Amino acid sequence: MVAPFLLFFVFLVSSCGDILVEEDLLKRPQAKRCSDCHSEIFKEWEKSRHALAWKSEKFRLESENHTKVKCLSCHAPHQVDPQIKPALRVEFKEDGVSCVACHFKEETRAMHGPHKVWSPPHPSRQDFNYTKAFFCAGCHQETYKEWHLTKTQKSCQDCHMPSVGEKRLVQKFPFEYFHSKKPRHDHSFPAGKAKPEDILVELERGEPLRLKITNVGVPHNLPTADQGDPKLYIVVDASLSNGEKSRMVKVLSYQAKNALLYGVPTYVDLPWQGVEALRVSLQRKLSWKEEREEILSIKISL
Repeated sequence: MVAPFLLFFVFLVSSCGDILVEEDLLKRPQAKRCSDCHSEIFKEWEKSRHALAWKSEKFRLESENHTKVKCLSCHAPHQVDPQIKPALRVEFKEDGVSCVACHFKEETRAMHGPHKVWSPPHPSRQDFNYTKAFFCAGCHQETYKEWHLTKTQKSCQDCHMPSVGEKRLVQKFPFEYFHSKKPRHDHSFPAGKAKPEDILVELERGEPLRLKITNVGVPHNLPTADQGDPKLYIVVDASLSNGEKSRMVKVLSYQAKNALLYGVPTYVDLPWQGVEALRVSLQRKLSWKEEREEILSIKISL
């Protein structure tokens, strides 16, 4: 019975044209409205830093209760366009970087995305800019510049919107059957974590001993930021020939302008003599977290 009903419904929709357009979708509704059809994507976005961009307590404090004007527009953008810093929107700021901010375009009065779809509730346009790194550059300007200098073919989306397989874009009957499953990507926008093989740690034996640390796998600075102050900790524990143990910690950050550049070694002089063994640990601290996460830990015997 479902197939005949769908055929009839498709015929009805085709005949009615714009009658089935839900006008409130073209008036920048709250993100929750999009969940009526796109429930899976909404659940992912709801867990993201984009969803918390305006209402996180850390941002409220750092923006001095939302009064630092230069910080605000990327946390509640009116419309996100490639390489253009957005304007601050007026409505529903608590939605942060919302569905409508990224997908609705004033100039076409339509939703835009990377797929060609037929969607009776609102006009839709295919836009391949959503698959390209420069789409992110309006807000993530510094990180985009760093990425661009690496000349890598890997885009921002490859790491921060990883594939979740072929899925239906809509979870509402009968619209979910209007088009086939399509490649879909994670809208929780994971921060991503460097893998041990992304960072090369070498010991240069000389006077003094020094570590040579190179970011070989992450195509931007480590750490990177446009706002906030994420950190990378280099923790070195030394076992000395006199039986003593000693530790040194070097902190790298965007704010201190000493982050690991892609493909460029950073050198850390070690203050000890008579070293028998070293344990080197690299740990990251995201700007919105208090705890550190270990990226790698290696032991070097001399």
